[in-house]
Amino acid sequence: MNFFLSTDLCIGVNEALSVHEHLQSLGIQKPGIIYDASLSENLYFQDVLRNINASYPNAVVYCNEFRGEPTYRHLENVAEFFRRELPDGMVAIGGGSTIDLGKGVALLLTNNVPALSLKGFPKDVSDPVPLVTVPSLLGSGAEVSYNAVFIDEDEGRKLGINSRKNFPKRSVIDPQLSMSAPMESVIASAMDSLVHCVDSFGSVKHTALSRIFSIEGFQRTFYALQQGQLDRAESRLDLALGSVCGVTALMNSGDGPTNGFAYYVGVKHQVPHGLAGAIFLKEVMRYNVTKGYDKYALLNPARKEGASARESALELLEQMDALYRQLDIPNLAPYGYGKGNVAELAAKASGALSGSFGGNPVEFNEDSARVVIDALT
Repeated sequence: MNFFLSTDLCIGVNEALSVHEHLQSLGIQKPGIIYDASLSENLYFQDVLRNINASYPNAVVYCNEFRGEPTYRHLENVAEFFRRELPDGMVAIGGGSTIDLGKGVALLLTNNVPALSLKGFPKDVSDPVPLVTVPSLLGSGAEVSYNAVFIDEDEGRKLGINSRKNFPKRSVIDPQLSMSAPMESVIASAMDSLVHCVDSFGSVKHTALSRIFSIEGFQRTFYALQQGQLDRAESRLDLALGSVCGVTALMNSGDGPTNGFAYYVGVKHQVPHGLAGAIFLKEVMRYNVTKGYDKYALLNPARKEGASARESALELLEQMDALYRQLDIPNLAPYGYGKGNVAELAAKASGALSGSFGGNPVEFNEDSARVVIDALT
C-alpha cells in the first residue's frame, strides 16, 4: 500500500501573521508573492502582507486579478513577470486558482519552457523554487496537493500541470483569512471537499488508509455545513481539516463521476468547480445506492447503532437532501439543461470522462450518466 503527502502543515487562528517566519525557516531570501485581488480590502490580509514586507522589503508582489480558473496563457504572463525579478521562493495567498498559479510559477522559474509544454504529467523537470501556500478559501485542497489546474483556451479543456514536484513545501492555514469571503464561495468550496471525500471513498483505487481521510474529511465538512455557523472560526477550522483530508484521500485513490462532471460542466458554463461538483454529487451517490452500493453508511456521521448498512446509506441520502435544501444547491436547469438535452449531455460527458467514470464503485456508463442528469433537470 502506498500513501503520500509531502507538505508541512501549520493550522491555527492567526497563523498567517507568521508567514514571514515560515519563509525564513525555509531559507528564502527574496520571496515572490501572488495574492487574490479579492483580498485587497481584507484588513487581516493587509496585516499579513505588512508583516511579510517588514521582514522582506525586497519581496516581489503580484496581485492576481484574473477572473476564473487560470489559463496557460495567463500562467505564462505571470511567470514572465517573476522571471524579471528572480525570487528564490514563492508565496501564494488566495483561493485554489491563485494557489495553482503559484505552483505553476514556482515550476516555471526553474524550467525556462512554455507553460503549455508542461501540461499533463511532465517528466524530467527541474525542482521548482520552494512554495508556501496560504489558502483564503477552504475546500479545494490546492494548498497541499501537487495538482495545478489550468485551462487550454485553444482546446477549451481543463488540464493542468501535475508533477509531484509541485507539492508546496509548507501550507499555512488560518481560518481568519477566509472570513471576508462571500458565503456562496465558502459553501461552494466546502462542497468541493465533500466531492473529494465521496469520490475518493468510493474509488475503485481506494486504500484502507485513504478511506480514513475520506471519512474524517466528509464528516468534519458535513457537520460544519449542517450547523450553519460558518461565520465562526471553529467551523472554518473544520472546513480546513476537511479540505486537507479530502484532497489527501483523492491523491491517494482517484476520482469518480462527480469530479469528472464538475470539470466538464465547469469549463463549458464557467461554473465554479466546487458548485459544479455539488450539483452532481447527491445524484451520483443516489445512483450508486440504488445499484446496491451501501458502503456510504460509513460516511454517515449520525449512523444509528444497530442500523443496517442499507438503512444508514439511505439515511445519509436523506440528510444530503436536507443539506441541499438548506444551502439552496441548484440543479442543471439554470445552466440551460432540460429534458430535451439530457441525452446529448450524457453522450458528451461519457465520451470525455471515461477515466472518471471508471473510478466509480459500480459500473457507470452513458446510461448511468443519463439517469443522473435526468434527475437534475
